[in-house]
Amino acid sequence: MTEAERPTPPEETRFRRGVRYTHRTGLYVAVAVAIATVVFLILLVVQNSRHVKVDYVFGTSHTRLIWLIVVTGFLGWVLGLATSYLVRRRTRRPR
Repeated sequence: MTEAERPTPPEETRFRRGVRYTHRTGLYVAVAVAIATVVFLILLVVQNSRHVKVDYVFGTSHTRLIWLIVVTGFLGWVLGLATSYLVRRRTRRPR
């Protein structure tokens, strides 16, 4: 095929160009947020690496503060998901 016979691609509209640039900007924002989150987590670990005494109802133990933060955060997330599931299940319209 010669160059004269090739079909020319349709010209990109302003809307399509805006969508393409917006998508690219969103990707850059997502990467920046991911990097900031990793830096924050590293600083959190470094600042909270000392040992603390944890008092339970029937005893005590010593653990690193960061593990206490991670475990309670994970438990809070799981309990939040379970609560959300139960509320949604009990309040939805019967079929």
